[in-house]
Amino acid sequence: MAFELTKKGGSKKNPKPQVNILPKIEEFFQKNPVMKIVVPVVGFLIIVTVFLLIVFGDKVLTEDPSKDVGVQNPNSNIVEVLPGDNTITDDKVLEIINKDPLSADILAGAKYTGFVTGSSGLKTALIEISKDVLVLSVGETVGDSSWEVIEITEDYVLFKAGKATKKISR
Repeated sequence: MAFELTKKGGSKKNPKPQVNILPKIEEFFQKNPVMKIVVPVVGFLIIVTVFLLIVFGDKVLTEDPSKDVGVQNPNSNIVEVLPGDNTITDDKVLEIINKDPLSADILAGAKYTGFVTGSSGLKTALIEISKDVLVLSVGETVGDSSWEVIEITEDYVLFKAGKATKKISR
């Protein structure tokens, strides 16, 4: 009785034959001589394209898209509200501001009509005063008055002038 020695933990298996691919490649190029030119040219074009993307692709990623007119970056905080330029044109409101810029009457008829939140979390409030619509962010003032926006939430905007505060709810 003869014993065959096998590797530990397994049975004797037939090794897989190795395929030599080089003769097949040589045969392909002999049958298709044009490919001797096409393959290196395509390879060169791929290498040049990758190089150009590496060198000039970084410039595209670091450019400020707001410089381009009409190009919107979905991650930017740019909001355009038309019409309006935060200039108060109502003569009655301007008269109140000119008399007393701390007067609560400036905000007496104000309505909080909405807000916009940018991708960074910056909120911009839309405040309607008489027939004017103001677009204000935290730190900005109502016209030339001393009323400054100190907080914007979904439900209200909080203004402060000196020690006085005024909350305008939706």
